[in-house]
Amino acid sequence: MDHCTLAQRRLRFLLALGVLNHGLCQAWPGEWAIHGIVAYDLVIAPQNDHLALVCATPYNAVRWLAPTGREDAVRKLPGLRLEEQIGDTYRLRHLPTGASMSVTAQTSTRPDPAEGYGVPDRRMWRTSTPLNDAEREALADLPTAVPAAEALLAGLFVRLCLRDPAGAWAVGSFIADPFSRERPRANRTASRRLWGNGTRWELEWGSYPFEEDLVSALTDPLAGLGGAKPVRLRSGWDIRLDDALLALRPRR
Repeated sequence: MDHCTLAQRRLRFLLALGVLNHGLCQAWPGEWAIHGIVAYDLVIAPQNDHLALVCATPYNAVRWLAPTGREDAVRKLPGLRLEEQIGDTYRLRHLPTGASMSVTAQTSTRPDPAEGYGVPDRRMWRTSTPLNDAEREALADLPTAVPAAEALLAGLFVRLCLRDPAGAWAVGSFIADPFSRERPRANRTASRRLWGNGTRWELEWGSYPFEEDLVSALTDPLAGLGGAKPVRLRSGWDIRLDDALLALRPRR
């Protein structure tokens, strides 16, 4: 899940910033407004040099990621472009890193023309449209992250939809619990914030997932990020990887 090219790691780091900033407490990458992609019951399939997002409605999902006009460019992932569409598979290229990703249909999905399957979206920017100034500025304004911090956030993104087949823990895309466990009403806000600099980054969130579930997803002996170590604190958990720290701070 985590052995990938540097370009892929950077792309997943950017996706984490876009998806995990949302609502009242968000840091400014929430303005990219790509958080809605998690509502599509995704299967995230990371590969060494590619990232696939599998869902039942790829046409709808991909429109959260790639811009369709100049005003839209900084409300999607800066620099992401449609490279090729084959039926209901949308292959995307991130111009600044060169990394590729795709949004594609589940093999069991039956195309429904009413949902736009296989219909080319002429407005979606292609790889022939270069990076514009607003996108450059958005990427330049991001804080630096040491390699281990990039790896931590990239690993967090690819585990957004992960769950233990034995039913011990689940991440649930930060919007629901696949095992239908109830949270106290006071802890159901969907607002979230992921931000930091250099070696230290912090994730604050309300609602799901349960904090212990997120810790398990990142540190599980089989499914966790290799080398990641959890430290329990009164305020939450710290996940350490080499010289980097991801502070998990659930709102109570």
